[in-house]
Amino acid sequence: MTQAHYTTEERKFQHLTREKRAQIEILLRQGLPKVQIARAVGISRSTLYNELNRGTVEQIDTNLKKYRRYYWDAGQRVYEENRKNSRPPMKIMEAYDFVCYAEKQILENKMSPDAVCGEAKLSGRFQKTVSTKTLYNYIDKRILKVRNIDLPLRVKRKSCTYKCKQNKRLFGMSIEERADEVNNRTVFGHWEIDTIMGKKESSSVLLSLDERLTRKRHLVKIPSRSSEAVRLGLEKIAELYGESFEAVFKSVTTDNGSEFVDLGRYLPKSTKVYYAHPYLSYKRGTNEKQNSLVRRFFPKGKSFDNISDEQVAFVEHWINNLPRKIFNYHCSDFIFYSVLFDIAI
Repeated sequence: MTQAHYTTEERKFQHLTREKRAQIEILLRQGLPKVQIARAVGISRSTLYNELNRGTVEQIDTNLKKYRRYYWDAGQRVYEENRKNSRPPMKIMEAYDFVCYAEKQILENKMSPDAVCGEAKLSGRFQKTVSTKTLYNYIDKRILKVRNIDLPLRVKRKSCTYKCKQNKRLFGMSIEERADEVNNRTVFGHWEIDTIMGKKESSSVLLSLDERLTRKRHLVKIPSRSSEAVRLGLEKIAELYGESFEAVFKSVTTDNGSEFVDLGRYLPKSTKVYYAHPYLSYKRGTNEKQNSLVRRFFPKGKSFDNISDEQVAFVEHWINNLPRKIFNYHCSDFIFYSVLFDIAI
């Protein structure tokens, strides 16, 4: 039988407020019985007696006789002191070695707090660690040397409005023709490509390619932002794979930059090239995200003419060996070469 009203009483386990303590003191001075005081304040008798024990202090009158009286501010003061001791102690001293390691990784190696926590948990090198949320709390409370300004994503949040604009120029197949297995990242061998520009006066740019499933990145310095320079960059990457280049590069998704107008000619015939809609960078989300990682080392406005191939290789290695939450804090290189090894077999 369905009941019209609930019979279970609502829990009212709330701490006494300043106002209720003051009300208790006033009613006590009026000489009301404690049962009536508890009913008037809306608390149980046991709560009232506990509060009286907490806030009753010993006083001396003008005749130097001692007496005991309840004061609401005394009860509030004791309550606040007890609350300070009720919180669990901070774990920072227990996990001191890990916290020092986290500071170094964030400040010097530009890792995120989550990547540091995940990598430490995966490796098991520390006996005591703290969670990602706790590490962020330490940063917010200025307990660590790290500040929020040292965390790129904490100061670069902005809202975006997305509009699907039509391609005014389309050099090949539209991204709308891309298969579901590519969109869902379920199949290995599908890449995203882009160029990263430095200072406007510099001619050199960085060619970046990212495999969608494993997030593996290739980063190559090329002499200019031109179709011929892109060809030179792709030739360097093709040399790394040799005969397996065609099997690894099944498709490439690019934007509508003029440097990619002949992209299909520089790739194997079986490699499909898809062109994304203009001004929709999220369609190549992996590539754009990892371009932002490059900016940690080569910020906007920096000339690429003066950076060496060794510096570019270092940044590529850093990205490919970054612990990633999506892979249970394994790195992209580990996942990429595991899949590549299975294909070779």
